[in-house]
Amino acid sequence: MMLLMTEAADNSLQGDYGETWLRAVAASSGLLHGRPTTLDLEKADVELVRMGLWNGMWHPTVKVQVKTTVDLLEEDSHFVYDLDVETYNVLRRDNETVRRVLAVFRLPKKGEKVRLLKSGTLLAGRGAWVSLEGHPATTNTSSWVVRLPVANTVDRPGLERMLATYGVRSSTPVPQVDAWGAS
Repeated sequence: MMLLMTEAADNSLQGDYGETWLRAVAASSGLLHGRPTTLDLEKADVELVRMGLWNGMWHPTVKVQVKTTVDLLEEDSHFVYDLDVETYNVLRRDNETVRRVLAVFRLPKKGEKVRLLKSGTLLAGRGAWVSLEGHPATTNTSSWVVRLPVANTVDRPGLERMLATYGVRSSTPVPQVDAWGAS
């Protein structure tokens, strides 16, 4: 008996595929990985942690929002993705305790997404990541175009670069306060 997947079911599983791909790369890179919360209320699908002291910081950690699509455009060494405004507004915050990044995976439109080769199993597609921290507010109501550098790869060197840059402490913005109460 052959199980046929409808297009709607296939689309709904794309997100799971991207999250699982990120976890597989993290596991093979010696990183802890898991779901930050039981519900996706904070726009973070996978939390990555490098255990121990690394680059002067203990346990660098990032939370990653994962998107998966077959319609990811590439131009000028960047992937171009239409991100929903609600997610964009969360990911652009610069006052999160654990910093956030966006990872987007492009899957093949047709054909197998997983291929068994003599040398091993191949996940077909490609992913990249970017931090939107500090990006400008938008008046758009549905989506915002995000550019992800193709060089921000989802492999061991790419995840280590992500953690070295965004998994460490950063200064918290301090509001302007007039301590003397001058008007």
